[in-house]
Amino acid sequence: MTEPYRILVVCTANICRSVMAQEFLRRDIAVREVDHVEISSCGLLFDDEPASETVLAVLAEHELDASAHRSRKFAPELLEGIDLVVTMERLHARELALSTEGASARIHTLGSLVEWCRSEETLVGSPGERLARFAEGRRSSDLLGSGSEEVEDPHGRSKRVHRKAAERIEDLCEGLLDGLFDRQIPDPGL
Repeated sequence: MTEPYRILVVCTANICRSVMAQEFLRRDIAVREVDHVEISSCGLLFDDEPASETVLAVLAEHELDASAHRSRKFAPELLEGIDLVVTMERLHARELALSTEGASARIHTLGSLVEWCRSEETLVGSPGERLARFAEGRRSSDLLGSGSEEVEDPHGRSKRVHRKAAERIEDLCEGLLDGLFDRQIPDPGL
């Protein structure tokens, strides 16, 4: 049996952005029929909170149901067995990298990873090999401050702002799956 490829999505509270990303990724993995991929999520703040009502409503517009979701607070042991951690902000990536020794090569902002995947002319190898190439080119300073690759937190804002965040997250999730599993340049020697 093949070991699953495990992706953990992280945001601030695990009631908004990471919930949307988790649901879009799960849907798209099923549609693409990508085998052996598991998606989970957590946040930096608290446990056992439901997804926000606005997030549930926006996801319902995409025919997705996250009503059973309960938030999980990050703990270093959650990274055991995780192949890739994608965060919504640089702050999240910094917090996780600082709290878990040796895990920084697996922790990336979703936006920066997708930007890299979309800019690469050749994406070959396993998802792990692709991530290793991306991590090699990343500087420590890439996680400082804030940047355009981050997904703004819509929590507490209008449904329109939530929809805009959902559109961005959906696009990034599609780009992530393209970059990890789909887009390969054929070997010219074949």
